[in-house]
Amino acid sequence: MDELIASAGYSAKRKYENEVLNTIYHYCLLFYTKEDEVITLSGKSLEVVLYSKYYWLTRYVKKYNEVNEYDAGMEQQQFKLIEELEQRLGDVDWNLLQRIDDDMVK
Repeated sequence: MDELIASAGYSAKRKYENEVLNTIYHYCLLFYTKEDEVITLSGKSLEVVLYSKYYWLTRYVKKYNEVNEYDAGMEQQQFKLIEELEQRLGDVDWNLLQRIDDDMVK
């Protein structure tokens, strides 16, 4: 991921004191701000990149809630992303989303 961030020209600035949260935040933001570059540089399909976006957002929300107090706005972002998946992909792999969510509980 760090290589992809550098190749995409994403400039990671320190946002959080917690280093793990900071790293996850930047991975997540990469998919939001440099989606086209991620597709081009990684050679992955739009579908793979969008599910990766969901994965990193879900990790970010989980870690954010661990480090800080619960923020309902964070979960709202997940719902918005699911709506984006539906709009852009048509068929959403609900089993994959569930597996991602389940992995975050572990």
